[in-house]
Amino acid sequence: MRQIQVAFVLIFLMVPLLYAGTTGKIAGRVTSKETGEPLIGANVMVEGTPLGAATDTQGNYFILQIGPGTYKVRFSMIGYQTLVLNDVRVRVDLTTNLDGQLGESAVGLEEVVVQAERPMIQTDVTYSQANISSEEVDVLPVEEFTDVLSLQAGVVTSGGEIHVRGGRGGEISYMVDGITVTDPYNSGIAVEIENNSIQELQFISGTFNAEYGQAMSGIVNIVTKDGDYQKYSGSISGSVGDYSISEDPIFPMLDDFSLSNIGDVKGNIEGPIIPGSLSFFASGRFKRNGGYLYGERVFHPNSYSWSDNQNMFLIDPNIGLGDGNDGWVPTDPLDTLGNTVMYGQWNPFYYQDSLRSLIISKRDSGKFEWVPMNWSEQLTYQTKLSWRIAPRIKLGYNRMYSDTRSQSYSHAYRWNPDGRPYSFNTRQGDIVRLDISLNQSTFANLMYSYASNHFRTHLSPDPDYYKKLDDLNFDQSFGFHALSDTLYDTDPRIDDYATGNNFEVGGNYMDIYNRRSKVLTLKAELTSQVNSSHQLKLGAEYRNTLINYNNITVLQAGYTGYTPVILDPEDNTIHDSFQSMVDPFTKVPLEGRNPFEFSLYLQDKIESDDIVVNAGARYDYFDSRFWVLNDPEDPNYLSPVKPINKWFDEDGDGEISDNEDSIKTDDDRLLSNANGDPWYRKADPKTQISPRFALAFPITDKGYLHFSYGHFFQNPSFSYIYDNPEFEVPAASGVNSTMGNADMEPQRTTQYEVGFSQQFGRDIGLEITGYYKDIRNLNSTKIENSFIAGDRYGVYVNKDHANSKGITVALSKRATQKFSGNLDYTYSISEGNASDPTAAFYDEQSDIEPEKMLVPLDWDQRHTINSTLTYQLNKMSGTSLIFSYGSGFPYTTTNADGQRTSFENNGRKPATYNVDMRTFFNFPISKSIQLSAHVNIYNVFDIRNELTVYGDTGRSSYSLIPTYTPQYSGPMLNTLDEFLIVPSYYSAPRQIKVGIALQLR
Repeated sequence: MRQIQVAFVLIFLMVPLLYAGTTGKIAGRVTSKETGEPLIGANVMVEGTPLGAATDTQGNYFILQIGPGTYKVRFSMIGYQTLVLNDVRVRVDLTTNLDGQLGESAVGLEEVVVQAERPMIQTDVTYSQANISSEEVDVLPVEEFTDVLSLQAGVVTSGGEIHVRGGRGGEISYMVDGITVTDPYNSGIAVEIENNSIQELQFISGTFNAEYGQAMSGIVNIVTKDGDYQKYSGSISGSVGDYSISEDPIFPMLDDFSLSNIGDVKGNIEGPIIPGSLSFFASGRFKRNGGYLYGERVFHPNSYSWSDNQNMFLIDPNIGLGDGNDGWVPTDPLDTLGNTVMYGQWNPFYYQDSLRSLIISKRDSGKFEWVPMNWSEQLTYQTKLSWRIAPRIKLGYNRMYSDTRSQSYSHAYRWNPDGRPYSFNTRQGDIVRLDISLNQSTFANLMYSYASNHFRTHLSPDPDYYKKLDDLNFDQSFGFHALSDTLYDTDPRIDDYATGNNFEVGGNYMDIYNRRSKVLTLKAELTSQVNSSHQLKLGAEYRNTLINYNNITVLQAGYTGYTPVILDPEDNTIHDSFQSMVDPFTKVPLEGRNPFEFSLYLQDKIESDDIVVNAGARYDYFDSRFWVLNDPEDPNYLSPVKPINKWFDEDGDGEISDNEDSIKTDDDRLLSNANGDPWYRKADPKTQISPRFALAFPITDKGYLHFSYGHFFQNPSFSYIYDNPEFEVPAASGVNSTMGNADMEPQRTTQYEVGFSQQFGRDIGLEITGYYKDIRNLNSTKIENSFIAGDRYGVYVNKDHANSKGITVALSKRATQKFSGNLDYTYSISEGNASDPTAAFYDEQSDIEPEKMLVPLDWDQRHTINSTLTYQLNKMSGTSLIFSYGSGFPYTTTNADGQRTSFENNGRKPATYNVDMRTFFNFPISKSIQLSAHVNIYNVFDIRNELTVYGDTGRSSYSLIPTYTPQYSGPMLNTLDEFLIVPSYYSAPRQIKVGIALQLR
């Protein structure tokens, strides 16, 4: 608490911040139309806001703190005609150059209104970035803002993660209204933002400025909409749809089109509470997707029983065994109850505690229901208040909330879909921001945010099913907590059936996962336009995180009578728990992990007619506030394995003899291990300094070159720092667990970029950029040897490395002659020693030699093309298309035994293609009311893109396994071909959504 108080005082004494940009700047020169001389004291005002400026002795002016959007700018001066420029576009972090020429006035002359011309090339951009407005998002066939990110040059989506210029997933910093909203546990976004709440989306893929931190690949900066201060407006829309394909064995049950499978309702409203002073903006959305991956309810989790006859295996006759099962089906396969009986030679259910046989039957006779297995539903809302306390003071409050419920597809459970868990994620965030203009050239921003994320997974459809361990009845005699319900009451021996190429015929998921993270952030910033050339930013950020975490496995075994129990988490190696962990030194219970971060930065933007320079430096401090082992050979002080750690060395000779039989207490072991050190030591705080430099300069009247260079650091996700917090390693031969490392160093990237931008005519822009990234200190695993021979475990360390290089070409066309569009091409090479932090751990388990050379990373897509095209006949109708192409991702070839035939990722999957389309029609009812209709089609041509492939063929559609394995091998209820058709290996089939909307303006 004292550290929080000190940081709070430091921040607000210094009045600075690590604060992402949420505003832009308008600057230019006002001259006489007749003489060309500068006009001194001319007024320049941004209509609809209190913002404005007067020109200096050179006729120059600048206006700061303008939110992103489109404005009218008014130029006026006594004795001169007023000039109004319409549709002036302001973008985050950028300068809009706007000059005005005023003619001498005559009595009765009206003001001159002119449409502002927008340049296709932004002259002060010194690194690669994209600024996408809400109007641009509205016309595209996209559902989430992440769909827009995937269209940007240099971006690849693989395995559900976004990779920017060859970086790993989770290397993006997400910001809303200038403050970080990245979840530090998994590096994803901590809040949900809907498209209809976004005013502008800024995506930086290049060497970003010093004000941005804790990211190695990119920045996503979202500025949300403010409410209108003068008038009310709003909209409400609804859409329904389904997946539409012809009959296909890959995707069963999708040939019957039903508009009830997908539903989406959203709306927003805005307006004044106190006109001109206090406004509000509110939005909400509920969506449900019934899914497209179906399973058949052939079995239930408890669709089995046991027979005292050890020589029979019973199965319901309605399932049908098919052909190819000779040798183990008897001549007379039916018993008196009509069940198929299998005798004798093969007996998979032999146990030391039981010689019984398994009887499998479906619970609801005759009901083989097909059910969706990848459904989801989500409720989100956002409320934002904006209060102009005074002309130079603005206070804002933004509240965001989302609740998501879903189930994920599991191919093993395709015949037993009720055995899968439910997932729940509740996220909410509050942002308070105070903007103070100290004078025309200097302003300060003070910010506070609080975000929480509650994620849980368990078998119950009730999101509040999770129970704290303290609430369970503890049985001291057995050392476990008995569950009071029967939800997890399933015999684990059923799982022995589903080995190899078999579906699960019973049983269920046996884990209970519960994680809650809370992040408090304090920020402040001081920005000053020192003169017409220099804009300085000085800032700081303090971030404090609290994480509570339980990962529990429900156990059933012979000594529990095969009833579901939860073992005491302090005395076993099954669970990870933060809540029940006890401080090994103070013995004070810890309610979670509580790391904190502090950052400072200084940034200078230098602008002149000949050059633009962004130069700055950043300081980061991080303390994990946790311990690491002093002796990795003996990790668990509650169950030591080294004799000298377990017994007192009474004669001090460094060895334990037979007569030295005084056992050490837990406290004794904490104070001293075999080397005389404490069992744990506190992890060291980590500090980094990151220099950033970028410049741009003109080479033609409408062409610019830019160059940028920077060092970028990112702390490991907390899931790697705090994994296995009790330092437990099961006593089992082999590599059997991983362990977090609170002493890990920040990951680092050094990036270089050079680019060229050129405008052609009035409506075409071209950008060509080359980049190189050297990536070090990536998360990896190191194999540690335990004192017991053969026992090994993995510890997360900074060991992996990679590099990425490429070139991007972006061509854009402004909306003229009814057409607008973008075309991006990226050529890139992404190589490293490992694609995943756990690669070394799993290689060791599989006895695979770690790679000694750089290999293609899993997301190494050499050629990527994204294109958008919009045709708008008039304001009444239009169509937009998105086309995407990606060359094949790498995969590792294998032989018939599943063993690698060469180095990792030596093969290439098939290329991927996709086309999405949106068509809309507007029907004005009055000047203030408009009705519209739209149709969105995703994957228009219903292409089966192969995302996961078999290593022996490089295809999703077939494997060579049937060439050397019979269709029925042992007790298979499914055929081999049935099991090898995996629908989740393919991209989603065609989806059609139709909707209507009502707009009030």
